[in-house]
Amino acid sequence: MRVNPIIEKLRREHAGMRKIIFVIRSQLDLIERHAEPDLILLTNALYYMRKFPSVVHHPKEELIFEKLLARGAPVQKEVEQLHAQHEEIYALEDNLIELALALQKGDPKAQAQLLEFGRHYLAVQALHVETEERILFPSALQNLKAYDWKHVRKQAVSIDDPLFGSNPSERYRYLYDYLLREAADRGISLPEARHAPEPSSSKTSFSR
Repeated sequence: MRVNPIIEKLRREHAGMRKIIFVIRSQLDLIERHAEPDLILLTNALYYMRKFPSVVHHPKEELIFEKLLARGAPVQKEVEQLHAQHEEIYALEDNLIELALALQKGDPKAQAQLLEFGRHYLAVQALHVETEERILFPSALQNLKAYDWKHVRKQAVSIDDPLFGSNPSERYRYLYDYLLREAADRGISLPEARHAPEPSSSKTSFSR
């Protein structure tokens, strides 16, 4: 079967997103155990999810879903579910960023809400990606024609991944360095990113 570059790119982006989801989950676990979380790391992970997948990855999927419905593929129920989940994910990410920032500032009420909404966010993300990988992507490969893919490619926003792309953003350096250390601990190699010279402390307080 011929490899579809758009679907393969979406799957690679899912793989990157899973790495960030793991970071979010691990920090929530620390909070739940009353250990010391890295709130800057958590906030940067959430911010990445809000500013790349939600702006570039998900809209590209929506273009594919529209084409599937136009082709009469029997996936209307799944498409409606995934569209609703996209909207829920955006709202959850906005809320979680605010809660993580509030917790950094010492708001005692933020912790319980961060855990509650954070756990729900992880569950929605897991179900969402699983549905896309198991149902929607195979359906797209089966039903869409060459000019459908050409239209998707033309309409999709083309922005290099600021974390896993060829030129990682300095904003995410602390998050990327964490992923490098985690990969090294597991015996996995990740490419070294070309960043600007490291400042005296790369762990700076988060800001929008």
